Amino acid sequence: MRDYVNMNENEIDENLLKKEKIDGIIYLMAPPKREHRDVQYNIASIFNNYFKQNKKRCIARFEDQLDIDDDGYVVPDIMVFCYNNSKDIPLIVIEVLSNSTRERDLGVKMEKYAKLGIKEYWIVTWETFSIDIYLLTDENKYKLYKSYSYSALNTPKRRGEDTEPEPAKEFSPVSVPELKVQLEDVFYFVE
Repeated sequence: MRDYVNMNENEIDENLLKKEKIDGIIYLMAPPKREHRDVQYNIASIFNNYFKQNKKRCIARFEDQLDIDDDGYVVPDIMVFCYNNSKDIPLIVIEVLSNSTRERDLGVKMEKYAKLGIKEYWIVTWETFSIDIYLLTDENKYKLYKSYSYSALNTPKRRGEDTEPEPAKEFSPVSVPELKVQLEDVFYFVE
């Protein structure tokens, strides 16, 4: 489903669709596919179970609004907050790609997250069972840190590609290094 832009904000039924406002443009998103929602839930559960078991003052929230400037906001798929600092900026933002949001997630939203100072940004592609992790540089831009692929464990290496995802069963977020994320758990129920 395509995005709808340049609508009057008062014309939008808040209960029907997720919306974001970036640079004065309102974007409406179609409800995500089941696989998208499953991956969102799985990732948030992995973080929240770890935080609860280890008595961390952190939480993973999904579908929560994040103000990006005076007149703009986005609704990331998942945000990870830790409350040991006074800023209400997430440590990690995670976007699960959809066809209708792919360009924005890898473009303008990525730029906005970098300007906010979010240290770690994940792009999760459920169709390929992969996760790309970007880290914030000193120049407030994201640089690809690592790519992980659960499906690469069972598929032959592609020829001629420089950015081959690393086949992995688990990895640790840079911002929460003691947490072990099992890729099997991330993509559980997605087939």
